[in-house]
Amino acid sequence: YRLHLYRERNKALVRKKKDDVLKKGGKLVCEVCGFDFEKQYGNLGRDFIECHHIVPLSEQGGEQKTRLKDLVLVCPNCHRMLHRGDNILSVDELKEIVTCQ
Repeated sequence: YRLHLYRERNKALVRKKKDDVLKKGGKLVCEVCGFDFEKQYGNLGRDFIECHHIVPLSEQGGEQKTRLKDLVLVCPNCHRMLHRGDNILSVDELKEIVTCQ
């Protein structure tokens, strides 16, 4: 449990992910629904987004090093929906639900 909390809340890794996206010319938008906090909220929303592990920490065996490609950037709403229910949805599964609405 302690390892889970440490890895999930590794602010340095989240910062690296955000910096990597920005360096590649991207924007910090939800990879599921496309929500852009800075566009909506201005300076208040700048750099605000959550990070989600593609493979849940609970399914990773032993101590594995998380790489940037193991993370996706999502808004809080989509993050909660990814984790809702008994089975964690994949980003693509949630995108399908969002785009069908």
